[in-house]
Amino acid sequence: MSAVQTLLAEILAGARRVAILGCGSQLCGDDAAGVQIAERLSDLGENVQVYCGGTAPENFTGEIKKFRPDALLVIDAADMGLPPGQAAMIPPEDIGGVSFSTHMLPLKIMLDYMRREIGCRISLLGIQGAELEFGADMTPEVSAAVDEIVSALIELLA
Repeated sequence: MSAVQTLLAEILAGARRVAILGCGSQLCGDDAAGVQIAERLSDLGENVQVYCGGTAPENFTGEIKKFRPDALLVIDAADMGLPPGQAAMIPPEDIGGVSFSTHMLPLKIMLDYMRREIGCRISLLGIQGAELEFGADMTPEVSAAVDEIVSALIELLA
């Protein structure tokens, strides 16, 4: 089992209903990581819902509340000071100190709202980006991380 798969298995352990929310901008290189993961996940069963939140993930809070997940996994590119493509869990208390580049509403505000409204376990998986310029392509390191995370989630949730 890879390190990413082990990490995801730990945060999703015991969850019967899982919501996955991919965030980021398709127009800004590595920032598209969360969105690409969400777009590639499908047919994971009726107890898994995947949302492609893009740059306005707060638009999906109503749908996620209706689904009533036990666990919400938010995936986004983040500047965590790690090597490009490395994925890591970002503790809720650290969200304010991590840089997210393209959201309409600060992610911390949205996650705090979701925590109050549905009370489920919420985890934020950050993927360290390198190239975030408008019009840039995704770097090979982040592309490989996207592939690994998609494979791990399919194996864990399908």
